[in-house]
Amino acid sequence: MNIKRFIVKPLLSLLLITNTIHADAQYFKLKKVQDPAGMFGDLDFPVLTGKTVAENKINTFLQGKELDLLPGKQKTSLFENIKPKKGSNTGTTLMNYSLLVNSSKLFSVQINSEYSNGSLSDNSNTYNFDSQTGKLIKFSDLLTKEGYDAVRKFIIDSRKTRLAIHLKKLKSSANKDQGDVDNYSGCLIEQNKDNLDADDLLFQKNGLLLTRRSCLGSHNAQALEADISIYDNLLSNKFLQPYLNEYGKCLLSAANSKCIQSQAAGLSRGVFKGKINDLYPITLLITSIGNESFSASYFYDQQGKKIFLKGTFDKDSSWLLKEIASSSQQKNQELFKLSLQKDGSLTGNWSNGKNTFSVKLIQ
Repeated sequence: MNIKRFIVKPLLSLLLITNTIHADAQYFKLKKVQDPAGMFGDLDFPVLTGKTVAENKINTFLQGKELDLLPGKQKTSLFENIKPKKGSNTGTTLMNYSLLVNSSKLFSVQINSEYSNGSLSDNSNTYNFDSQTGKLIKFSDLLTKEGYDAVRKFIIDSRKTRLAIHLKKLKSSANKDQGDVDNYSGCLIEQNKDNLDADDLLFQKNGLLLTRRSCLGSHNAQALEADISIYDNLLSNKFLQPYLNEYGKCLLSAANSKCIQSQAAGLSRGVFKGKINDLYPITLLITSIGNESFSASYFYDQQGKKIFLKGTFDKDSSWLLKEIASSSQQKNQELFKLSLQKDGSLTGNWSNGKNTFSVKLIQ
């Protein structure tokens, strides 16, 4: 196993911290939970130790997304659902994190992991939470609608220009890979549809760093590319100022003030809690959002078992979330049909093919 390849991400994060927003004191108290994973390495994970609503939401999203577990539902270990079972090499074999920002405005953490399933693959995710509400922050939350449209055009034009230059060099190379040429050529056209909220967002001391996913398939593929600068845009606070809304201006200012996060329009990543049929408490996580579909999962709070969902946007502006069935699954798949209300809640129905019950979820 190439340990150096995995270690590079945490080291890069530590270097980036020197340029990220600094706070005189750490706002949240954290505990590092560790678990030895055997011959591969250790599993480390951050747990916020307070009991505020914001801390509960942050813990719920991070543990549900990365550990397939609701807080407090572990039997033996926080990592019991992701690490290899006894006698198996399949599972998460390494995990660590870098705390990027921990202030009264922003809690930002990068979580790195390595998964074994015949071969090794590594993954790195950066999460930015509003410290007052515990809600995830996306790039468009910081800008006016007109500001987002203008910045998006600027970024896409910039990236396409750099990608076109990179593609020209690649085509003229004596050792060119036609598969890479095809991927980059398709990516050049595909960028016209880019949603900047899908980018990695890193808060810097003097601005924001946005990084697009790799044209070769994922963020992780970038480590193998010769020129990863084709994906990055460092936006200074001075550049952003005309495009920011009040929340963005507050969040990026040096003043130690509490920022009021406005209600996000449309579907957003985060934690939603409620009940099916007013009887069964559940926790729904919206984990990633694409142009035509989104990923989610949910837990019955009493059982704590994670159920994966694939979401699609319906014609009537509602959302359909269908259980992703395993190959051995015999029972009927569970299905949600939900609509966003003005107060940010989700209402609709849950069905398992036999019964249909009402659902209401609050973020």
